[in-house]
Amino acid sequence: MVQAFASHGLPSPTQFETVDAAIAWLEMHSCGVCLLDYDLPDVDGLRNLARLHQRQPDLPVIMLSGAASEGVAIAAFRAGVRDYIPKQPGFATTVAQQVRHLIRVDSTGPLPQPIVVGPEVSDQLRLPTYQNRLRVIGRELDVGDYRAVSIWEVGGGFLVRGTSANRRSPEALEFLDRDFPQLVAVTARGDGERRQRPGALLPTGYEDLLRAVGRRLDDQFSEAVALSELCESVLVWGMAKVDAAEHVAPIPFEWVLDASDISFILDEAYRRRSEKPASPPGLLRRLARN
Repeated sequence: MVQAFASHGLPSPTQFETVDAAIAWLEMHSCGVCLLDYDLPDVDGLRNLARLHQRQPDLPVIMLSGAASEGVAIAAFRAGVRDYIPKQPGFATTVAQQVRHLIRVDSTGPLPQPIVVGPEVSDQLRLPTYQNRLRVIGRELDVGDYRAVSIWEVGGGFLVRGTSANRRSPEALEFLDRDFPQLVAVTARGDGERRQRPGALLPTGYEDLLRAVGRRLDDQFSEAVALSELCESVLVWGMAKVDAAEHVAPIPFEWVLDASDISFILDEAYRRRSEKPASPPGLLRRLARN
């Protein structure tokens, strides 16, 4: 969602887990449009919409929903939403386009900031681990239907290069750590929006692989990591912290993951094995450099 907003010249949205929190924020701030998740826990989505309109009757609201129900959409429009967008593949781009249309451009200042009221996200998913951050990147790559991806960790986040299915030339994407809370909030749910990426190397897409690789990077206290997708393998490299002569020293490592290696770590992740399982021969080959 954040990437889609940025590509349309929009500021990153402010995320809230409840309507109460959004209402409290609106008492002190102004915004151009509200994205309201119909699927919030415990409270009916239309009731949340009514509460917002009671306090901000002129605030444009776009409702997002994973419910494949025409009745829900009709009820939402009758309740006064500007648009109703199902959470289907590519919906983030549709949302950004509609937000850009609704927000008026102020020639004397920046665009008003949108807000997002979304489902609650667990504290575990908010931790800035490699597993969590790479999972978010993988989800965005799957939704955008990218190919031939390379990822580099840089100061303040990650740079990603990949080719979208509907473009010929590669694109550069930026995933900043400062945007991570918003990114994880809008990608924590909505499995229906993810496009499957069939293939021998990545049978279930980037999200599953990057999440599994991220866990292994966390286990060895990695830093300065990079990843590159080749024709028949995925190359991962960086620095790992290991004990050496009574102090911790960073040592370069390199993993060459072929289709069988990837299948193994995906199966391992699915079975939720222990954090340090035995690796099969050939998996995670480390090349130490002096």
